[in-house]
Amino acid sequence: MIPQRTDTWYVSYGLIAANVAVFIVGVAMGDSLGGGGDGNGLVYRAATLGGNIEYLDEWWRVFTGGFLHHGMFHLAVNMFSLYILGLALEQSLAKIPFMALYLSSLVSGSFGALIETPNSLVAGASGAIFGLMGALVALYLSQGVGLFQTPIGPILAVNLVISFTVQSVSLGGHVGGLIGGFLVGAAAAQAIRQQRYTTAIPVAAAVVVAGVSFVGALWAAGRSTVVLIVG
Repeated sequence: MIPQRTDTWYVSYGLIAANVAVFIVGVAMGDSLGGGGDGNGLVYRAATLGGNIEYLDEWWRVFTGGFLHHGMFHLAVNMFSLYILGLALEQSLAKIPFMALYLSSLVSGSFGALIETPNSLVAGASGAIFGLMGALVALYLSQGVGLFQTPIGPILAVNLVISFTVQSVSLGGHVGGLIGGFLVGAAAAQAIRQQRYTTAIPVAAAVVVAGVSFVGALWAAGRSTVVLIVG
């Protein structure tokens, strides 16, 4: 599953660089290397929070929360996962469908997080990363490959156990991303099987998933009773 390193997979490297750059900016603004931070930090200003989306019209938090992290360890774990899964999927799907998959999974992860915990400040790329796992599951199943014949089965199982048992983890974000990624991956698998519209079909599916998830996220945000006022 771990592909050989190559400098041609620009989207995966670009996403990793973007997450790291945002983290550095956040630390400069007051976010902590160990997680947390003060009210001027980027996590407080841009992580996903239902009340701010609903009452302050900060709809962009649905997107920006997926590029923020609660500390260096959180960032490192997610970026390592993105490196492994991203290079494999970018090779299989090509750059544009892979980018569409990642971003739509990020939005569906935010939707799931807002359903489960609309009053929590949620940050992290794990929703999008679970989407990548979901897409790999769809691709393997379409080829008749058993999940536990590949590394993705045990990896997904362990991550789901962690999601259901560790209180600080966003279960909704992980499950939402997983579902969104699986749907896009299933569309991509169908296009690959038919060898037709292998870019257009997964991109169209990603647009639909992202659009439905964004509308759903706005609805879910309306259930929040917490608003964070940032000075």
